[in-house]
Amino acid sequence: MTGVSPIEAASMYSPRTSILVIEDDEAAGLALISLIKERGYDATLAGGGADGLKHLMSGAGCDLVVIDLAIPDLERWLLLSRLRSTPATARLPVIMLMDPAEKAQEADVLAAGADDYIAKPAAREKLLARIEALIRRSVLQSINPLTGLPGNRQVEQFIARCSRETASFWAIAYVDIDGFKPFNDNYGFLQGDEVLKTTADLITRTVTRSKHDVFIGHIGGDDFIAGMTSPGERTDAWREEDVKRVLEMLASEFDEIVKGFYADEDLARGFLQVEGRRGLVESYPLMSISVAAVTNRRRVFEHPLEISTALASVKRKAKAISGSVVCFDLRGA
Repeated sequence: MTGVSPIEAASMYSPRTSILVIEDDEAAGLALISLIKERGYDATLAGGGADGLKHLMSGAGCDLVVIDLAIPDLERWLLLSRLRSTPATARLPVIMLMDPAEKAQEADVLAAGADDYIAKPAAREKLLARIEALIRRSVLQSINPLTGLPGNRQVEQFIARCSRETASFWAIAYVDIDGFKPFNDNYGFLQGDEVLKTTADLITRTVTRSKHDVFIGHIGGDDFIAGMTSPGERTDAWREEDVKRVLEMLASEFDEIVKGFYADEDLARGFLQVEGRRGLVESYPLMSISVAAVTNRRRVFEHPLEISTALASVKRKAKAISGSVVCFDLRGA
């Protein structure tokens, strides 16, 4: 698959949406879970407000919450207040299903912290349309405006989902542009922005040539994430080899494309010469990329922080090597 723009990648390769249903009627909850899964989403059922909070605070995470609880208004407002006052769930989209016979009105529910209100019984297509509208709004809010790629929130969600995967294969590559700041300072931010957009497009076009499902995110600045997942056995060597193949292709193609951003004299010299604040001329290497890759082929990660720590460690190793390089985490269990 080639020629995919970053904006298309944002919609095509965002992490699979996960929805938490908080429902104290088990039969109704299972019916709602079934409906959501039919639409292609992941769904988890919590049997009450306490169970729902426990699930969310455990770090399991989700993209949207549907709440349908036969509880007094005060308890419902306390649940919403807890969700909105906790940093991890403060911006989480929430849909409240309520019996129209209840005293609370739509304005009360929205004022308490819900993003949407649906009176029961809700038609299935109406409910799904509301769910998809909130998910779409949430995704658009987190997309990086420069590159059109998913931003920090979706990157964090992707890493969290990888940390919960113990059987199927995944790989995460941290892509960092070396020498970007001197280039940006010397050539101007407009040219710097073009480098970032070109890099985003290059990552998208290159990584989608893999044999895996792909997620591409823009953390910010000159830092990107490329994730590759596969439903097959995580210990199969060919999966990691395929990841290595596309990442090395990415590094090689970056070295060629980036030449087009430099003046002939800088290319001929092989480095930038920039006058510093004190009038001294300083030399900087031309831009390259450091790619740090972590997979679960050799070990299982139990928490997102473990993955982030491993990526940071491999990134330090990669950045200590001059030129474009791809480094893998080779540590076992």
